[in-house]
Amino acid sequence: MVNVYRPDTLAQALDTLSMGKLTVFSGGTDLMVQHGVRAGMSPRFEQDVLFVDAIEELQYIASAEPEHKGESGQEQALYIGAGVVLADIEQHPLVPSVLRQSVAKIAAPALRNRATLAGNICNASPAADSLPALYLLDARVVLSSIRGQREIALEDFILAPRVTALKPDEMLTHIVIPKHDLPEEFYHKVGTRAANALSKLSVAGLARIKRYPKKAPVLDDWRVAFGAVGPTVVRSRELESLVVGQSLETLAKPGFVAQVVDCYREIIRPIDDQRSTATYRQQASLNLLTRWLEQLSRR
Repeated sequence: MVNVYRPDTLAQALDTLSMGKLTVFSGGTDLMVQHGVRAGMSPRFEQDVLFVDAIEELQYIASAEPEHKGESGQEQALYIGAGVVLADIEQHPLVPSVLRQSVAKIAAPALRNRATLAGNICNASPAADSLPALYLLDARVVLSSIRGQREIALEDFILAPRVTALKPDEMLTHIVIPKHDLPEEFYHKVGTRAANALSKLSVAGLARIKRYPKKAPVLDDWRVAFGAVGPTVVRSRELESLVVGQSLETLAKPGFVAQVVDCYREIIRPIDDQRSTATYRQQASLNLLTRWLEQLSRR
């Protein structure tokens, strides 16, 4: 028989997690599908369930952790509690625009009013819409247990499809997004329809242009990440370095964009599945990469 727990505080939740392996349930929009049996029947969970939706300590978006607010020397970053639903993230002015755009493409409004960003991360789906933007933003996750906290980069947290670095007695308590000055942005999701569609692929881009009085503007920073075209998000800092430092004039020269795209062709290796073919995913990704670079060359 499955036991169900719904604590009011984070301390109670962590105490419960320390007793044995449980399924942590926040919004549950993915879990209800994964554990569903068939229409008209209740989902079947094989282990005890810990509901964390009533924990107020996880319901915040702020430029400082609530327990450290006002302390000097704290990193300039955005902190998003694990209980914050996607609809609130989509509308919050402190959230980076590229992340708000990606969240707005997740499912339908009713689901965004229930689903959480933490759940989208912990589900560790290659097609998770928020992940490309979060990778570009150098997001980190804070994992808590009765033993304390540890903070790791998101790209180190997600190990493989549906596999994370989360230990049985831990839960993700908040997401940390360092402050960035990357005003140029790009986001595009390809799905079977405009709303409530799983991604065939998604592409996110961020950049900063440095302008000089007497010479061509230069890309001072440039980033791109691809979702649903590999086991995890595809991002290469090595290939990004081919573009960082280049002038916008160089981007506009015949052949430069094609050279960059050819390099990315080697690392974008999607698979065939029920939503799309590998060939389509790769070519569409490269087309969007071309669009992102050409868009910047005209700035």
